[in-house]
Amino acid sequence: MIRRIVLSAGALALVAGSAAVVATATPPPVDSPAPMSFEIEPPTPVVACPGAQTVPVGDVGTAGDLASEPTVRTLDVRGSTATRVLGFGLAADDAIAVQTEQIADGDIEGWAALTCAQPSFDQWLVGGATTLGSSARLVLLNPSAAPTEVTVTIYGPLGAQQDQLLLPVAPGDSVQRLIEAVATQMSALVVRVEATGPGIVAALQDSRLAGFQPAGTAWVGASAPATDLAIPLVNADAQAVPRGDTGGVQVIDPGTATTVTDAASPTVDVPPPTVTVRLMAPEGANVDLSLVSSAGIESWSVGQPLALEPGVVTDIDVPTDTLGAVEVRSDAPVLAAARTVVARAPREGLADDVAYDHTWVPAMDVRASTTLSAVVPLDGARLAVYSPYSARVDVLDDADQVVGSAEVTGRTVQWVPMSATAGTRVRIAGVFAWAFVMTSPDGYIASVAPVDISDSVLTATVRPGMYPNSVSG
Repeated sequence: MIRRIVLSAGALALVAGSAAVVATATPPPVDSPAPMSFEIEPPTPVVACPGAQTVPVGDVGTAGDLASEPTVRTLDVRGSTATRVLGFGLAADDAIAVQTEQIADGDIEGWAALTCAQPSFDQWLVGGATTLGSSARLVLLNPSAAPTEVTVTIYGPLGAQQDQLLLPVAPGDSVQRLIEAVATQMSALVVRVEATGPGIVAALQDSRLAGFQPAGTAWVGASAPATDLAIPLVNADAQAVPRGDTGGVQVIDPGTATTVTDAASPTVDVPPPTVTVRLMAPEGANVDLSLVSSAGIESWSVGQPLALEPGVVTDIDVPTDTLGAVEVRSDAPVLAAARTVVARAPREGLADDVAYDHTWVPAMDVRASTTLSAVVPLDGARLAVYSPYSARVDVLDDADQVVGSAEVTGRTVQWVPMSATAGTRVRIAGVFAWAFVMTSPDGYIASVAPVDISDSVLTATVRPGMYPNSVSG
């Protein structure tokens, strides 16, 4: 009995010793490494321009009384680097550039200009129509070395269309679509463009006819929704002269002015410019509009806040006969842009015919200070600046030299004198909305809006974790 007890105690001691050995052999838990963060420099910027405008449909050639294709045009892209062909358009290894085009005949006669932008993942194009005599040509450009897929959503007076466009765009290529082919008889358009991968550069060609006469051609650039916006340029004092008083249609080549053709028809009175503001709230909003001029707030109002239904595009006529800006304040993000239409004497036609040109200016966020940049499009282009507060505006070039300045009274829009020549990159910092405008005595008009080209360094954080489907130990 005593021996059994001793043996049992020895066995227990052996088991306990084995357990101790096993416990000693188990490795201690490893401390998890701390997350590591590092900065990623932004890639070398690249911009894309949509290139030459095209006659959308019904081309009947360049000869005869009803010829639609332009025979006289100038297309110029200004930036700090050379351009290369990118499908329908052009690309440049640059942070920003500007495209200007002047067409002297045909169905798309007129002036058009646009800031050539960098690719983006989500952008809104506020402008265009697909009613009779109108064409909206969407141009998508991919200047990167990777493919992208683009989703296009079309909004109109009845809201968003159910069917979306899904368009792949190959690296270094472009794609175009006529919006009227998928959304007919829309008097007011807003187009949303969302892209995967490296993003996309999007622009909309808005061309119109009034009977057999050209009624304006313009590029619509990207916008962004916000709750406190300003459209810095409406009307722009663009006053066309009667036919027969100018001696011809003037097309400006960089640094020169050339008369292309003489107006042979009798003098005809042309109507004054008209201005329309286009609004759309993706989720709906209540919107207040105010009109200001160089003298301050003008006595114009729609009477009460506008209740915008989600996705419904609304046009509002603005009665103004001088340079103005439109303030847009809302309780939810809203998109806005203004279209100025200038009547002019046509090159040919019946005695009472009138031709037109037009331009779109997007609304800009004026909630906080930003730095916006643009390239001076042409010599003689004028700069209009709006400020919600009284402030001094300084226009700087790439050498940080002041090339223009002015004191701007709060809630006014002013012409700011500037010494910078065509092709100069300029920037303005502060709470301002601004744009360049080009007009001619013959009734042509075009505008260029600035964009934000500030580089933002990305910060990446690596956190430790298990690989998918891995087993610990």
